[in-house]
Amino acid sequence: MDKRRLQLLKMIFSRMRYVWHFLLKGKFKMAYNHIWVGLFTRDSGIALWDSMYRLFSFIRPYPETIEIEVTTRCHLRCAICEHTYWKEPARDMSFEEFKKIIDQFPRLKWAGPSGIGSGFLNKDYLKMLEYLKKRSVFVEFFDSFDLIDKETAEKLVDLEIDKIWVSLDDPTPDGYARIRVGTNLEKILNNIRVMLNTKEKKRSPFPEIWFQMIVTSINVHKMPEYVELVHDLTKDKKYNYANLIFWTNILSFKEVQGLSTGIPDEIRREVLIRARKHNIFINWNENIQPVNPPSCCARWNEPFILVTGHVQPCCIINQANQRDHQKLYSFGNLLEQDFHDIWRSEKLKGFLKTLKNNRFPIICKYCRMYIPDKRD
Repeated sequence: MDKRRLQLLKMIFSRMRYVWHFLLKGKFKMAYNHIWVGLFTRDSGIALWDSMYRLFSFIRPYPETIEIEVTTRCHLRCAICEHTYWKEPARDMSFEEFKKIIDQFPRLKWAGPSGIGSGFLNKDYLKMLEYLKKRSVFVEFFDSFDLIDKETAEKLVDLEIDKIWVSLDDPTPDGYARIRVGTNLEKILNNIRVMLNTKEKKRSPFPEIWFQMIVTSINVHKMPEYVELVHDLTKDKKYNYANLIFWTNILSFKEVQGLSTGIPDEIRREVLIRARKHNIFINWNENIQPVNPPSCCARWNEPFILVTGHVQPCCIINQANQRDHQKLYSFGNLLEQDFHDIWRSEKLKGFLKTLKNNRFPIICKYCRMYIPDKRD
């Protein structure tokens, strides 16, 4: 098991408080799903069965977790994002397309409606989130918080969206402006405070707010200051049960390679010292960890669906600025096919066989998590 995920076991008390919240409200399916997510997912849990899937891929269950891209429109031009360097036309997924895809996963327990775009630019986004919550799905997504105003915050709290990751990449106005081009830090922090205050007013622990910082040469030396910012935002907020910061290095492609950097040991130590002081949980993304051979991969059990309906094995091959490659070598298209047929197809079986032989399937050519010298 990924030792990094074992860090999440320290959060078991806060996890059970969320479960207790649903039990008191008689939402037993959501209580069960929160336990299940904590045990079996990669994004919010310890991925308990991944080691079994690596060894015995033929026992793979039909996916109960998916990520789905609802738009490729974005009003920002972030220096770290492939979208800034695209030539692909922007597209929204319609609610009817979204529903058609979601309905192909009858036992869905977790969904990440995120992608290479800003979800709230899709006029049907809140309707999509509501549809997932009506099915008692654990909903978790990333957002810059640029478009989450007071009205939107109240809707998200009322829907009991389970978790939002704040994509906040610098604790200073100048640094933030260099990375997130098109908005400003003051606006973002105000929107975060509005969300946290709305939760307090409504006495709701949802959505849980976690933080992600993409580490670059612009902000790496400000990581300890970032911990202080998170503490300042969340202190005395009794309805955000636990605070976590996720550090990840930049998903490098040609246009952004100049921003790539390592994290000095002294910065790591200072981050941990300040996090312990403020009772903030810290975790490091896989991309900061030593790379693994392809046979270690089990992420294919959480497919990522592009806004065009194309199915790829996971989200990790995003942010390489290779969209044509992703679509060309996808497993199929859920706007034209049923995922049940894809899941048992010879194409997917060949994909799994290639991984087990410690080789890279062609769809994974631009994966940045595993050893890059064993391409198929």
